[in-house]
Amino acid sequence: MERKRVEIEISRHREKPGTYVARYRSPVLGAVYSVEFPDSVTGAVALHHFAEMLKTRYPADGATRFVFVSTDAKATDTLRDAAAMGTWASQEHK
Repeated sequence: MERKRVEIEISRHREKPGTYVARYRSPVLGAVYSVEFPDSVTGAVALHHFAEMLKTRYPADGATRFVFVSTDAKATDTLRDAAAMGTWASQEHK
């Protein structure tokens, strides 16, 4: 069974150094959900909780895979830490 892929886009905050923004675009609702988080362990926890919140909107059958997608290599440690908190997520760098 192929798993549904849900991308959470990560980008550097334009006005706050050392801060990132995670965004999820809901195609059904036409809405964008986001969270700002620092590049730190507490930021990884915040990102993890954001993904957990999104996870509640999908079936619990394990058919959904959440992927943190970032164009910023500096965010890699925080993304890795957030993904490691759950078996449901992975990270990619574009």
